[in-house]
Amino acid sequence: MFRGFATWIADTELSQTIRDVAAWLIPISQSIHIISVCVLFTAAILISARLLTAESGGRTVSELTRTLIPWMWGALAVLLLTGAIQTIAEPVRQFVTPVFWAKMFMIVVVIAMTTVFTAKVRANAKAWDAAASRPPGARLFAVTSIVLWVAIIVCGRFIGYTWSFYL
Repeated sequence: MFRGFATWIADTELSQTIRDVAAWLIPISQSIHIISVCVLFTAAILISARLLTAESGGRTVSELTRTLIPWMWGALAVLLLTGAIQTIAEPVRQFVTPVFWAKMFMIVVVIAMTTVFTAKVRANAKAWDAAASRPPGARLFAVTSIVLWVAIIVCGRFIGYTWSFYL
């Protein structure tokens, strides 16, 4: 379905330049992409772990959210930039595999979830900070967020190994 669009991008001067002249850009972009995934995933794990624990010691959910969400958004911005470079360089590799589209869908879902979560924490920090009376969706958000981020990471790895099946 997206094969024609991917081929058109691959034929652009920018795509050809990245592949042929600036070939060093792809491995650098991939390395930065992986580091950004680590930053984002670590922040998500720390927030989710706090939501799943009943103990009251340590940093509160609102403190972690205030500290870590900006790191998550920054890492996400870097991921979008490096992902765009990789997609422009090798569009057929990305666009032909359903795994790429599953990854993109899950990213949209987890971004929406995180945006809603952040707004709710800011609106009612005391409820989120009290382990005994956290909102009912707190644990569900934590587990769903981790599952989605793990699935996104797995899909990202599978793109490189499955795209040739769809040519």
